[in-house]
Amino acid sequence: MTVVPFSKLLLVALLGATLGLAACGSDDTPAGVAGPNNPTNPNEEVEQAVVVLVNANNPDFEGAPRDFTAPACSASSEEPREGGGIYSVNLQSASGHNIAFTVFEPAEFNCERGNPLVLEGHGYGGSRASSPRGIMGDLIEAGAGVISIDQRGFGESGGSVRVLDPDFEGQDLLQILDWAEANLDWLRYASSPKPAGNREFNMVAGATGGSYGGGYQLLIHNIDPLKRLDALTPDIAWNDLRYSLNPGGAYGVENFEPAEGNIKPTGTVKSGWALLLVAGGESGSLSPKLQAGDPMALQTSGQDNLIRETLLRGATANRFPEGALEFFRYHSPSYWCDSEAAGAQTFLQSEVTPGLAQKTPDPVDILFTQGFRDTLFNFNDAFHNFSCYRALEDDKGKKGDVRLLTHQSGHILPLSPSMVPGLADLTEQGAQNGLNEIEFQKPGGPFACGALSIPEAQFAFLVEKLFTPQEAAAIKNASESNAFTTLAANKGKVCLSLNDDVGQGTASENAAVWVNENTFFSNLGPQAKGQPTNSNTQPVAIDFTPGADPLNVLTSAVTGILRYPFAPAVMPIDLPAGVNVVAGIPTATFEIAAPVDMLMNPLCSQIYSATAMSPIGLAGLEPGCDPMLFVGLGVNRNGAWRLIDDQVTPIRGFGKRHVELTGVAERLAEGETLGLLVYGYHPQYLATASRDLVTPLVALRGTLNLPTLQNLMP
Repeated sequence: MTVVPFSKLLLVALLGATLGLAACGSDDTPAGVAGPNNPTNPNEEVEQAVVVLVNANNPDFEGAPRDFTAPACSASSEEPREGGGIYSVNLQSASGHNIAFTVFEPAEFNCERGNPLVLEGHGYGGSRASSPRGIMGDLIEAGAGVISIDQRGFGESGGSVRVLDPDFEGQDLLQILDWAEANLDWLRYASSPKPAGNREFNMVAGATGGSYGGGYQLLIHNIDPLKRLDALTPDIAWNDLRYSLNPGGAYGVENFEPAEGNIKPTGTVKSGWALLLVAGGESGSLSPKLQAGDPMALQTSGQDNLIRETLLRGATANRFPEGALEFFRYHSPSYWCDSEAAGAQTFLQSEVTPGLAQKTPDPVDILFTQGFRDTLFNFNDAFHNFSCYRALEDDKGKKGDVRLLTHQSGHILPLSPSMVPGLADLTEQGAQNGLNEIEFQKPGGPFACGALSIPEAQFAFLVEKLFTPQEAAAIKNASESNAFTTLAANKGKVCLSLNDDVGQGTASENAAVWVNENTFFSNLGPQAKGQPTNSNTQPVAIDFTPGADPLNVLTSAVTGILRYPFAPAVMPIDLPAGVNVVAGIPTATFEIAAPVDMLMNPLCSQIYSATAMSPIGLAGLEPGCDPMLFVGLGVNRNGAWRLIDDQVTPIRGFGKRHVELTGVAERLAEGETLGLLVYGYHPQYLATASRDLVTPLVALRGTLNLPTLQNLMP
């Protein structure tokens, strides 16, 4: 294979600058107008035009072994071969297992500038694509190649599932990128301003996927020393698996110490989703191997034994062990984003030593998308990811283009009697008599933010970042999508989807609002983890003290489970005149107290210590010490209370603590009322409830900060 001489590359660079050859994602600045290539000050440093070329002409690989087994643009080829091919590849990972993926070649090869590469990943329990799915077809037709991946343990890839462990799944993913550089001669390279070692050119690559397929994108970016991903589009991904699977703890706060009179919050196992993930993960990993006749499948596949131990101990002790939570944090963006020190990843018979130390990620262009109705990875995950990556700067102070769009889809499990044929009428009659429907959550709504389709937005974002401006303009002109112009017109804004009731057919499918990022961070969420939301409205005083009204008595443990089907305890909230939207993350200072002092066990601190030392947590039996409540914002609509976005937040243990409630977005119509709903049990925490039978009744007091917007008309 012939390598293009460096002198020829200099000629290409000069020609490129003369002819206006632009970088992927850079701006063309007209002559006479101030811009990066037209400084008005003659003393300003002039940015050199970025050269784009195909892998076969990449000088950084001179002397390095490359094996173009399927040459498309090699120097030995007289003309490009036809694009659109599909083939599968199997590699051996560093841990000795198979890595399987499928290459989807671009519809047409560009042997002068090369073709961008986009990685595609599946959800937990899924597998790689055998034919284009999602936005893959549009990307391939536009001129990008796609690699769809079987993550470790899933599909045809071997090994146990370790939930995107940087030392296992992470290294597998880097091997796939290494393989692509060595074997695909049509890859696009650019002399872009993202130095990586001594490289003069770096590959032009992006990634797409949702849930697990969103998490792998952030993992690659955080650990790849060559910084090969230029644009990410993670949908419904997590920020901290400790929060996602065990919300309520003091996560992400550096050197956390409770304030005087406060307690260190304790997490609550999100057992409904945990059980579903166990079933999906085991099935998605084991089934393909068993069907293929692998005799060692049960020993080598499925979820890793460390994860199985964690889930078993969580079910037995009614809480996850601290060492296992540190294991999950290592597999999360929060490990790289937050200043909280890493803890020991300890298990019953082993301790895991992480292979990678914490470091601040490099800036990168990201389009985050998240569903307000998602009860597994919720809006708070997106908020904290957005906050982290938006603030990153390189050594020259340059930031990435980081956006956030929301929608009404995500991890949705609409399990309720009304979904069963014949029970809908019975459910409606129960609601008329003050009986809530026993439900995990309601059906989801559109995969869109207002009129903006999320897949179309992801496609437009990747096109803008991975193709030259001339190419992107041609793709935009050939498209009927409004995503290109909508994203451009709303740069610096966050799209908040408000159509909570679309699943029930009572709201506009295009209900959404674009909010300036400064307003978003100033008033619609906490300034940082562990801090309050700076609300536009006065804090709301909360007081659920047992009194004459039996409907406002808070019940925990068995009494909470028995009461759940009935209306929860409710405190109506009066919003100021003109305020009709709640959108963002509410925060609160809440205290759970025993209604009678003698009901609280004076030995709670000793019991907590014994629980922490016990492998099974004393089976979660902590009499007089472990009340549990679930709170959420609700709206009284047509005479009945219902949760906004199906979101509840667990509060556990006696004492005062800061609470970050799950984010919601809702526009209230004329005559509708906002309220705080409090449950003693909720099906999303299916096998989780207080086992403290000594304190069936509790009091809840505190203040609530609401993220609000004014006068938003339908």
